[in-house]
Amino acid sequence: MTAIAFTLLAVLSACARATPLPDENAGGATPTAAGITSPTPSPAPTRTPPPPTPSPTPLPPTPTPCPPEVCDYAGHFLLQRPIAPEFTDVIDPTYPYGGSLGGTRKTHHGVEFVNPQGTPALAAADGVVVVAGTDYQQPYADLPGFYGNLVIVEHQLTVSGEPTTLYTLYGHLSEVLVEVGQEVEAGDIVGKVGFTGWATGEHLHFEVRLGENSFRTTRNPELWLQPTTDKQGQPTGVLAAQILNEYGTNAYVPNITVEQLSPSGGDEPLATYYRESYADWTVNGDDMLQENFVIGDLPAGRYRVSFIAYGLQTYEVDVLPGRLTMIRFDPRK
Repeated sequence: MTAIAFTLLAVLSACARATPLPDENAGGATPTAAGITSPTPSPAPTRTPPPPTPSPTPLPPTPTPCPPEVCDYAGHFLLQRPIAPEFTDVIDPTYPYGGSLGGTRKTHHGVEFVNPQGTPALAAADGVVVVAGTDYQQPYADLPGFYGNLVIVEHQLTVSGEPTTLYTLYGHLSEVLVEVGQEVEAGDIVGKVGFTGWATGEHLHFEVRLGENSFRTTRNPELWLQPTTDKQGQPTGVLAAQILNEYGTNAYVPNITVEQLSPSGGDEPLATYYRESYADWTVNGDDMLQENFVIGDLPAGRYRVSFIAYGLQTYEVDVLPGRLTMIRFDPRK
């Protein structure tokens, strides 16, 4: 099956309202001397002409609906990478958002950028610092001390034409280099990579929180961060999926295989990636997509996606430069 460019937009409709004519005046009556009333002719009613009908404003074209299973989005990649490209600015694939390493780790509410201690951590967008310090006394996760040294920046963004409050969190820092109330611009250094808090090695833990600065409002950063570029300087793409069960809710799928196919049509994949879907309900899908699986930083090209859910499911899709390809699997259909 092929990916068709689309976006999920609400279908616009217009309701034409008829403009009623003004009511006619009812006739009156004049009493006579004998106390008998006789009808008095009413003056001819004056009709107020209806206002001219305005020319209809042309509506924007209705987007072509996508097929029910595979679609393509422009995405809302509004955030810069929190690590500069001269360092490791790609997301560590071993512990992605929503991952649990097969149930051996706590479900991940962010993503990791593995870099040596002291690597600058950069603001992902313009904003105001709302947290700068540690979380040992004031927890910002389920447990105190989870992030160690951290910074949280509040951003005011426009998403799909709507003003949106979004927070980015930078955790496990070795140093915090900003203060609460400080205004920052995208690319400003807010701290340095470390391994404070519940960290098993030197890396930056990065979160996106939508609408509220809460551990329960996280979203997948791979759907917000600007794509990297491949070896040819072309933007990479993102592949997402919503895999449902027979009850219509997101299913946990421990093994999802993503194979990059050769443009020449050979059977041997150029690269193979293995992922799991979101481990549980404690993480959120995008408000529009409601996905439970994402893999980013994919070179543009043709891919084969396979997983076991009510039998073997296989999709061949195109991942386009700088765009998002979405698969939907619903066993009820």
